[in-house]
Amino acid sequence: MDASAILDGVTLPPSVKRALMTCACAATVSACGAPVPTVTPSSSTSPAPGSVSGGGVFRAAGFNTNVPSGWTDETANQGAVAAVSGSGIVLMLLVAPDGGHIDARTAPQPVPDDQLAQYLESVGQNGATSVSQTVPINVGGASGVVITYKLTTPSGATSSNEDMVVNHGGNTYDIVLNTAAASFAHDTAALQVVLDGWRWG
Repeated sequence: MDASAILDGVTLPPSVKRALMTCACAATVSACGAPVPTVTPSSSTSPAPGSVSGGGVFRAAGFNTNVPSGWTDETANQGAVAAVSGSGIVLMLLVAPDGGHIDARTAPQPVPDDQLAQYLESVGQNGATSVSQTVPINVGGASGVVITYKLTTPSGATSSNEDMVVNHGGNTYDIVLNTAAASFAHDTAALQVVLDGWRWG
């Protein structure tokens, strides 16, 4: 499906519309896939922070975190949320000036700890390429796994993605950075601001 069709009739700021047209296909990631080796999450901490400072606090049911400087909270923009919405409930949508976005959602149903890696690696069955191995990550004290991969829209635009899932309080949370390949290094630093500020409750 052409991702731009999702935005028909929706009025969005130009930077948000560009981001979502480029990145909407990331939301097609599903939890079904062939069995793959499991990586057991550890309590290791996230990578060192990048160069993007915080620009405010985001609060949602179940967690709060920092908004990277210059990024816009579009969570209340129903058109923007609908454009990235796949399965699960979108709890947070932050959009960068360069068109990238970070979204956090709950999975439609909790994923057992020992199946988190399979859940993430199923992106390969949904058109993802350059899928990395899963590695352990810690988000606000909750262990999970993270991968990176690329997605290409029908129009030929390629995005780079960092996708992580963690279990907390009976829910599986999926946190995704989706951005143009050229912006990935910079926007990864913004994702680190979000992860460093993540607090449950």
